[in-house]
Amino acid sequence: MLQKKILLLGLILMLIASKVEAQRFVTTNDFDRLSKVTFGPSINSYFGELRRFKDPNLQLGLGFGLGYEHLMTDNIALRSKVAVYTIKADDALSSVPANQTRNLNFKSTNLEFVVEGMYYIYRHPKTGYRDRPLVSPYFHLGIGVTSNNPQATLKSGTPGTYKMRPLSIEGEQYGSLAFIVPVGVGIDLYVSREIDIQFDLSYSVAFTGYLDDVSGTYRDQASFTDTNGLPASLLAELSDPRTLLDPPVPAVAAGTRRGDGTNDGYLRLGIKVGYYLPKSLYGKSSIRCRVLKKTR
Repeated sequence: MLQKKILLLGLILMLIASKVEAQRFVTTNDFDRLSKVTFGPSINSYFGELRRFKDPNLQLGLGFGLGYEHLMTDNIALRSKVAVYTIKADDALSSVPANQTRNLNFKSTNLEFVVEGMYYIYRHPKTGYRDRPLVSPYFHLGIGVTSNNPQATLKSGTPGTYKMRPLSIEGEQYGSLAFIVPVGVGIDLYVSREIDIQFDLSYSVAFTGYLDDVSGTYRDQASFTDTNGLPASLLAELSDPRTLLDPPVPAVAAGTRRGDGTNDGYLRLGIKVGYYLPKSLYGKSSIRCRVLKKTR
């Protein structure tokens, strides 16, 4: 009899404990969010024949980007983004006398589309996005495509700004699009439950040496013919504008290196606002699990 009473008392205590434990947590219908949209400005610096990494003058261009990011695992996210950006360089601003004599320049406003993977150092919290860390660093690597339409400006001779790609100044007809591989690092800073501020630093290697319209060799000045409504004499000036300096410098011989044939690239620092979306663009909710909160 005593054993039965003890067993019954134990069952009663277990029921009471389980009921108390069940009441400690309740579902709040506050679902986890795994997708966010990012948008914001950037500053960009080009690297190639007209500007090297060691050059002190950054010659910055501005840009703006819009992105969509979705967390696939606790650490890995997939991000797609589109951006418009400007890159530029001018030999007149170079610290190298030989480059100043070369007297080339370019400016290009391009459109870019990129898909990349992101690796967050800190895992996504099991309790949901609202419990994410104040500072969340990440790495990213991707592939994309950029438009490529450089322009050059002549300040003397036949002053004006000219679209260079259709003119084939080096005798090379390069495309209006180029593949790029961006790689970089960044941090997410917690601002509010739904909003982050994202600082993103990336370097994009372009699969072309013609972001600046400079890659190959100089042509013979006499080899140019009228092209796209522009006279041959103007194309010769665009090819070797050292002849427009004051005092003028003689044009170099045909076949002299105008560029080094290597790929160009650009560095970007972006500052973005990130907003966590209640729904995923994949056609399903961003729900991962119900977020449970203690009631006592």
